[in-house]
Amino acid sequence: MSIENKTRIISLLLESHGYKATFFVEISIAEAFQKLLKSLSVSGHEIALYNVNSDAEAVSKTKQNLEQIIGKPIRGLRQKIHRIDSSQIKELGFAYVSNIEESKINFLWRKLTEKTNIYTENELTVVPESQSPYSQLPFNDYVLQVIPLKYYENMLLESVRSNDYVMIYANAWQLFSKKELPFSLPFFKKINLGRAFEDRLEDIFQFLDDHEIAVSRMKDYLF
Repeated sequence: MSIENKTRIISLLLESHGYKATFFVEISIAEAFQKLLKSLSVSGHEIALYNVNSDAEAVSKTKQNLEQIIGKPIRGLRQKIHRIDSSQIKELGFAYVSNIEESKINFLWRKLTEKTNIYTENELTVVPESQSPYSQLPFNDYVLQVIPLKYYENMLLESVRSNDYVMIYANAWQLFSKKELPFSLPFFKKINLGRAFEDRLEDIFQFLDDHEIAVSRMKDYLF
């Protein structure tokens, strides 16, 4: 099955719980998924960009093209290893940037090395990964995938009680089974893939409902 099909599974899970989310699309494949992104936007989800290794010019071009397709401004950018300077990001017309750290295997034994509080830099809102005061683990895709679900739920609940924000995110490739994966992954990222990960998302969403925890798109929470 394709990335598009897996993304639609996530969309259906969100819809069944009445959630609106932010979908970050990788810049190099954004053009290939125009119809899907338009559909997500029409459904009320926020569309933002994820930069793996594109330069500012490519980011700007993709942003402009996608804004024409969905008919809405793109306000968010996510970046990991390859990072554009905050002043450039602001000049490109973004309102916020979501900086995330590389999900290596030692993430289960170390704290985040960057700030974990939202701050402003060059008039740009910077949103680092959120980190649990309960376990000191980040709320990244890898942690959601591998740790016991009850432990993750405790992390989430303690963060909310501490009035901390929790940025839960997942990747569409996590819904692929090991045999379906369109690219190679290190062994430690092949745990709980496919249906197991889909079930985790459903369980987390149900946990949010049961505890009446508010869920929103990135731009709604920030602005």
